[in-house]
Amino acid sequence: MANMKLARRVYYWEKCREFQGKTCSVPELNEIICNITKNWCGTWDSYNFVYPNILLGDRSIAQDVSKLKSLGVTHVLNAAHGAIDVSKEYEKVGIEYLGVPADDVPTYNLKQHFEPAAAFINTAVKKGKVLVHCHVGYSRSPTLVAAYLMLYQELTAQESITLIRGKRFIGPNDGFLRQLCEFNDQLVEEGRLELP
Repeated sequence: MANMKLARRVYYWEKCREFQGKTCSVPELNEIICNITKNWCGTWDSYNFVYPNILLGDRSIAQDVSKLKSLGVTHVLNAAHGAIDVSKEYEKVGIEYLGVPADDVPTYNLKQHFEPAAAFINTAVKKGKVLVHCHVGYSRSPTLVAAYLMLYQELTAQESITLIRGKRFIGPNDGFLRQLCEFNDQLVEEGRLELP
C-alpha cells in the first residue's frame, strides 16, 4: 500500500515537473528560481521585504510578535496554519490574521486559496504591512505572494517569481508552480492579466 502511494506521488511529481501551460511552464519557472548568474540570489533571512508593505518570512519571525509590531506589521497570513498558530497573540496586539492550512506537497491544492489569500494581502497593504509566512518561507508562502502579484499587480507568473526570487531565496514545489501556471492561463483567458 505504501509503495502504491509513493508510486502515485512520483508519477504526479513527474507530471508537474514537465507541465507546459499555454502561457507558462514549470521548467520555465524553475529556471527563474535556479538562475543565480544574474546576481539575484536573494537572501535567506527570517524575513525579507519582497514588495512594498509585504514581508515574506518563516515561523521564527511569525512567533516574534514584538518584532512584528516594531516592523509595523498589521496583518499576518500563515500558510502553515495548524502547525504554527499564534493567532491569539496577534489578537492581543491588534494584528489581523488569516490561516491557510496548506501542506507543502505537490499534490496539495493550494490554488483554492489563491484568491482569498490575495484579497487578504491586498487589504493588508492598503492598511499597513503584511507578513506572509509558512514554516520556512520557501514554498507555500511565496506561492501565495506570487498569486497576489498576479491578481492585484497584474504581473505574470514569471514576473512574480522573478520579483520574489530577487528578494528572497525561494523554491515552491513543482505542484505549486504548476498551479501558478494554471492560474496564469486562467487570468489571461478571463482578460484579467495581459501578457507582456
